[in-house]
Amino acid sequence: MLVIQLVNKSRTIKNKKTSKTNEKRPIDLITGPTSGIGELLISELLKKGHEVRVIVRKDPVQSGDLLKLPRGVIPYISDITFNTTEDKENLYEACIDVDNVFHIAGATYNSKYTFDELININVVGTENLLNSIVKATADNNKKVRFIFASSVTVYGYTRKNEKLTETSKPNPMSHYSESKVMAEQVINSICAVHLNISYTNLRFGIFYGYDYKKSFYKIFSNIYKGHGYYIGNGDNHLIFISEYDAVRAMLAVISTDKSLNQVYNVSDGVPYTIKEIFQFVADQLGVKLPNVGIPKAIAKLGRKIINMNYDEFEFIASDRILDISKIKKDLGFVPSSNIYKDGKNLIDLYKHEVLNIK
Repeated sequence: MLVIQLVNKSRTIKNKKTSKTNEKRPIDLITGPTSGIGELLISELLKKGHEVRVIVRKDPVQSGDLLKLPRGVIPYISDITFNTTEDKENLYEACIDVDNVFHIAGATYNSKYTFDELININVVGTENLLNSIVKATADNNKKVRFIFASSVTVYGYTRKNEKLTETSKPNPMSHYSESKVMAEQVINSICAVHLNISYTNLRFGIFYGYDYKKSFYKIFSNIYKGHGYYIGNGDNHLIFISEYDAVRAMLAVISTDKSLNQVYNVSDGVPYTIKEIFQFVADQLGVKLPNVGIPKAIAKLGRKIINMNYDEFEFIASDRILDISKIKKDLGFVPSSNIYKDGKNLIDLYKHEVLNIK
């Protein structure tokens, strides 16, 4: 059994064995390690024999996060917005000798965070992380890959009759999407000056899977209760990516130099319409879909009645089709999941956990 020792309660928890034997192994640093994507990524990197460090905002022993982390990781305690001097020092230490940095952490909901909070976490936090890498590599100019979990919301919510490529003009329509665009700009600017740091910005669709079930359960519940009204005529397109495929995309990034200083759209590649999705869910739940569209303005006014927050509404009302040919060509990434395949598993879980149908 590996022995975990608390070296300095306010700084880092290190593993005795890994600290002595990992000099030649790739060293990865992950923010957002307790997210669904973070946990899956950590497990895959450990399987590959990498040393995996993670950034946690609070002492993982006291917060209970240590129990959520796979055995073998090395946690560093730091709030990347630098609330304290120790946050800054610990983040710098975490960046020493790293090969790959996966920046997954961030504030995600307009309905939960103010604009200032989104900018502080998503933009300033990203800048602090990059500057820590710059400082940690100042003496040796070590090459570091910076993989950023961006979002398709940088294109805006509605881009009807367009097939969005990585060269499509960003059109952020919310504070969250603005913060993602700004974070990408910060990344590009710092990497342009410090050439030893290369970036890959992954513009992900909406995550789905076990760890992202809460919002989907709301949709399932509305459809089950007979409130599955789509917006307009239901022909607006939604963009999804399974949590497993999201991790596969990140692993593909570090497998080739073709990904250096590139931007990639990442989804399962299926142009679903909201009407198709709702009908699929209704069929799986054994209920009848109302098959009635509601004008967007009226739906927006009534969203609170069905317990839908701003972000969930904008997702349901969004209309985007994503071109993922670039990541397929450059990285050989081919999605292995889709809503019809893995969405059924999520619906079955909902039936069991919420409806008590075995």
